Amino acid sequence: MELIKQKGRLWIENKSKDKITYTKLGSLNYLFYGKRISEQSKFIKLGKFGEYFTKELISLNKNLELMNCGIQKINNKNIDVDLIFKDNLNKIIYYRELKGNIELDTEKLPATINKCNEINSYLKNKYDYNINYGILNWSIYNRNNVNITTINIFEKNGIKIDHFEDLINIIQIDWNENEFYDYFIELGKILNY
Repeated sequence: MELIKQKGRLWIENKSKDKITYTKLGSLNYLFYGKRISEQSKFIKLGKFGEYFTKELISLNKNLELMNCGIQKINNKNIDVDLIFKDNLNKIIYYRELKGNIELDTEKLPATINKCNEINSYLKNKYDYNINYGILNWSIYNRNNVNITTINIFEKNGIKIDHFEDLINIIQIDWNENEFYDYFIELGKILNY
């Protein structure tokens, strides 16, 4: 586990050395505050970190196999699949859309529901495995004390919402809540340029 955490630190350190993006004329941020480091560009990088880091965690369980993630041809469309892995022993394919921020705007919410259902249907037709699909809200350790409207909307539409604790239970690794938040605060200090 410590090796994976170290890989995460290195990933963040490398991204902190990337070219810094600044707010630009034409944005509200620039209009009200002028040229400054774009927080949005940081969060886009961190979304990519979520994909990288969850794949590294999955590699810890030798019974799980990471499948082809990224842009795939599904129903004659190119669709970006965030995370897909399988448990050959139990004949389960896990598909998750990764969200660092589960509060989606009104346009993205139905599109994400449709995307999840379309990929689920595709996987059911392609594989003779049980398909376990949904959203992984990786920025929250567990559901305790969380009341987010979009979670309820997803679940009313049959889309399962997992949090970090659910993922580590699937992967079968130990990582408690305090260690989880402490680690990400540490990463934030590295990235805070």
